[in-house]
This record gives sequence, structure tokens and C-alpha cells, in this order.
Amino acid sequence: MNRCLPLLILTQIVFSIAASSTAEAADTQPLTIKEINKTWQQRRDRLQAIRVELSLEIATSKLLLFSEEEEPVNPPSTYSPLTKADMKRLKKELVIYHARYSILLDSPRIRYRQWGRVPSDRMKETVSFDNSCFSNGLTVTRLMQSQGTPSIDIFQKTETSDVFSALSELPLRWALLAGDHDLGETLEGFTVRSKTEPILDLDCTVLERTDSEGTACLWVAPKSHECTVLKYEYHNADKLLVSSQIQYKIDKDWGQVPTTCDLKSFYGNEDLLRNSYKYFFDVLHAKASIPAEEFQVKFPQGARVWDSRKRDADGKVIPYTVK
Repeated sequence: MNRCLPLLILTQIVFSIAASSTAEAADTQPLTIKEINKTWQQRRDRLQAIRVELSLEIATSKLLLFSEEEEPVNPPSTYSPLTKADMKRLKKELVIYHARYSILLDSPRIRYRQWGRVPSDRMKETVSFDNSCFSNGLTVTRLMQSQGTPSIDIFQKTETSDVFSALSELPLRWALLAGDHDLGETLEGFTVRSKTEPILDLDCTVLERTDSEGTACLWVAPKSHECTVLKYEYHNADKLLVSSQIQYKIDKDWGQVPTTCDLKSFYGNEDLLRNSYKYFFDVLHAKASIPAEEFQVKFPQGARVWDSRKRDADGKVIPYTVK
């Protein structure tokens, strides 16, 4: 009996190690796309209607603020074309400015406003801008109130409509609207890699999608962190063109909510920054529903309107001025 006791203890240890290894292996297995989409749907149901206030810091390569086209037909007396040395220097130098975002989301409805001051062409001065976009899922209205007369564009929303799809807004779509077919980003075309990769001590599922221009890679947290998107990259011929990272915190009512997210884009032929955008979530509030009237736009008096739904016999848009 006593001789069997060590063997019994050893057998229990072996079984314990085997069980532990099996559990650990299961925890580090990549998630399936079906599992990720199901978790995203549950998160969107909880965060269906959201109010967000953001601060934005933008860094831009100074070269992007200089015209690289041919010399103007009627150049001003102060105009001087850039030399190659100028272009090389400006490409490396950055200008930093700030903006604000206010977003109201209840997909497919959205209302957002962005405003601030930006450097003008060739950095002669800084100018203010104030742009808004409204969509009820069927129609899109853009209101631009920068310099001069306010202008309004109205058009029917299609799958390719530029409603909330600027590259700079990509981290917002992954952070707030992952899996949303109307305003967010989906996993269409993505495949799951066979191994997980760690980010912040989390075993993340890595997905990738290749198109004619390059490969997109996505790092998704485990279910314990609601499959939130932590990282995104886009490569072309082994060159990193776009990189984005998102940070979250746990809210007692709403679960994982973003705190900051950033996006950097690079010159393809050099390891130099083109643009960077860093968003700070100052306010994020989810509620059961948002009244429909909050998604309606009020036209300012004197604004010039181009409504693509109203055309003349030749198919041309008939502009008008708000009285």
C-alpha cells in the first residue's frame, strides 16, 4: 500500500499538468470570425446609442501643405517653387495643430461635427474650419462652414458613400463600430492566422486581408475583453503604410470603452511620417435611445445648397440659396 502511494501522487501530478496544459492551449487558441462577430454584436447592442466628445491632436508633414503640382498659370509675385532640398527638408518637418469632434451615433443614423484651426496652403496662416455631417441611413447632408459662404451638399447614401470613412477616422470606426455594416468596419475578406500574438499580456487573435494594394492586419483581444480591436496595420511590399492602436478602460455600466486611439500614416518609399492623428475620448455616454430630431440639420441663412436628388432635364444639380 505504501509502495503504491508515491506512484498515485505522481499520477495525479501528471494528470494535473496535462489538464493545465490543455486549458492553457485552449485559452491561447485564436478565435473564429463567427465568435468575434457574435461578441461585437453583443457590444453594439449595449452601446447602440452613443454621445462622444473628442479632442484631436494632428501632426502633418509640412510638405503636404505645399503644392507639388506644376507652377500656377498666374502665380502671385511672392510665389517661388520648391527646390529638391526644400522638399526633402519639409518632408521631415512636422506641423502640429488641434481640433475637436462631437459625435452622435445610433446606427445607421449619425451626426458629427469637427472644428478647429488648420494651417493654410504653404503655411501662410491658420484658418478656422467647422464641418458637420448628418445621415439617417438613407440621405447624407454635409454642412461646411469654413471660409466664405456656408455650403451644403445633400445626396443619397450608398454603400460607397463617404459618411464616416476618412482614413483619419479609421480607429474611431474600429473602436466604436466594429462589425457595423452601415458606419463601421467589418471582417469581410479577413482570415484568421493560426497563432495568437500577445499585446498588453493578452493573447490576441490576428486577422489579415490582402487586396491589390497591400495587406491589412488586425489584432483582436480575447472574449474577456469583448474582442475589442487593439491594433491595426496596413503594409505594402513589406513597407508599413498605416498603423493604429486603441486603448480601453472598463466602465461599470458599458464594459470596455475606448480612452485614446491613434493613427499614423507613412511615406511609402521612406520611413517618414506623413500624418498622425491622436484622439482623446473626453466624454462617452451610452443611452437607450436618441430622439430622431437630434439627427436633423438646420440650414444657416445664406448657405448655398447642392441637392443631388433635385436635377434639371439634363441631369444637372440645381443649386439654391437658403433664404
